[in-house]
Amino acid sequence: MKGNVVNWMNQPTTAKVVKVLRAICVIAVCMTAWGFAQHDLNHSRIKEVRILWQDQHGLHMLKDGDVHALLDQLQGKQRTEIYQKELALRKSPYLSEAELCYDSDDGLMVFLNHREPVFRVLPERTSGYYLAADGVGLPLKSDFSAHVPILLGNIPIRPPLYGQSHNKGLILAMKVKEFINKDSILEPMTTQYIVAGIDSNALILRTISGQEIWVGTSMDLSRKLRNLSSFYRLAPADSSPESFLSINLVFKNQIVCR
Repeated sequence: MKGNVVNWMNQPTTAKVVKVLRAICVIAVCMTAWGFAQHDLNHSRIKEVRILWQDQHGLHMLKDGDVHALLDQLQGKQRTEIYQKELALRKSPYLSEAELCYDSDDGLMVFLNHREPVFRVLPERTSGYYLAADGVGLPLKSDFSAHVPILLGNIPIRPPLYGQSHNKGLILAMKVKEFINKDSILEPMTTQYIVAGIDSNALILRTISGQEIWVGTSMDLSRKLRNLSSFYRLAPADSSPESFLSINLVFKNQIVCR
């Protein structure tokens, strides 16, 4: 290091000046090139907006046209800061995830995850809403209808926001539906979930034939549902579950039918 300093000091003044000027020129050229690149980048236009749905269920209440409207129809416009656009999409109750980025060809890529509606919620005296698997309420849209079970009873009138669904009945219905979805017999026949009880902490199921199944509270829930599944599979022919108007799972170690 000391030798380099001595060599520099011993060089003629003209050589020193040339080296300094050369370094300044290189920096100036780099800065100019960077400035032109930024200018071209900022003034280029968005050639295409590609919407890429990442979910698999396909039950989209929000359509591609709705997404373009939320993005303010960016195709053909100058490239812009996309962070605020991304925030606008994330505020939509229909979307659980939204990410935007530019590709190398001036295209805007929009990666989206749509919440899956799992219940059609019908509170009294209102048109209701859909309920997503994560407990978020999805406002109705005139161009969308899904073949999902109906949720009735003591339930919130307004669609719950993310992280704000504390209704015991909704939570219980979600747990029961998660079990029933895995049962090939119970899933196709269960059409309605009814939240009951003073504290909205009990549940009644209604089948496609009108039969009512009293689940009760979340106490011993797994045992109740396993017993119900076994009853439909193993009951003798002269005690077919379909022949009863109601099935009660509330009592421990027994199923009461009438």
